[in-house]
Amino acid sequence: MTIRRLLPLLLVPALLLVEGFDVVKSSKDLPPPMQPPGERAAQDKLPQSKSPLWQRLARCDIHYDGKTGLYSVSIAPEVKAMNGSDVTIGGFVLPLDGQDNTRHFLLTKRTPVCMFCPPGAPNEVIEVKANHAVPWTDAMIKVHGRFTLVNNGEKAIFFALNGADKLP
Repeated sequence: MTIRRLLPLLLVPALLLVEGFDVVKSSKDLPPPMQPPGERAAQDKLPQSKSPLWQRLARCDIHYDGKTGLYSVSIAPEVKAMNGSDVTIGGFVLPLDGQDNTRHFLLTKRTPVCMFCPPGAPNEVIEVKANHAVPWTDAMIKVHGRFTLVNNGEKAIFFALNGADKLP
C-alpha cells in the first residue's frame, strides 16, 4: 500500500486527536452505523461533494428499527420521479470488491475515512455498477449512469447507478 493511500487513513485519527471527540457509552446509544458527534464534526472538515443530486437524496428520510436491525427509507417525491433516469453525480469511491480498479463500488458524498466504516448516512451513499473498471483514488470523481431506487434495508442501500461511466 502506498503512502498516498495511507495518508487519508492516517489523517482522520490525527484530526480526531486535535479536535477531540465524544465518547459513546454503548453501541445502543446510536443506531448503526451512525458516528459519534465529535467524529462526524471532524469528518465535516474534510472535502465533500457539492453535486446537487446529494441535496435531493438528503430529502429522503432514513429510519432505523432497533428491534430488527434494518433500515428503511421514505423516498421524497422528487427522487421517486428520477427513478430510471440518467444522472451525473460527483463523489468518492469506496470499492466493494477490494480491487484498485473496480466496477462495483459505493459512491459517497463524504470523504471515506475507513474501509470498514460507512462515510455518512444511507442517503449519502449510492451503489455503482460501472461499465468499465474505475481506478481507486482518494480524489473526488464524477460518474454518469441510470439512477434506480433499491430497497436493501439490511445493507442500508437505497440508491444505485447502473451502467455507469466515469467522466473526465
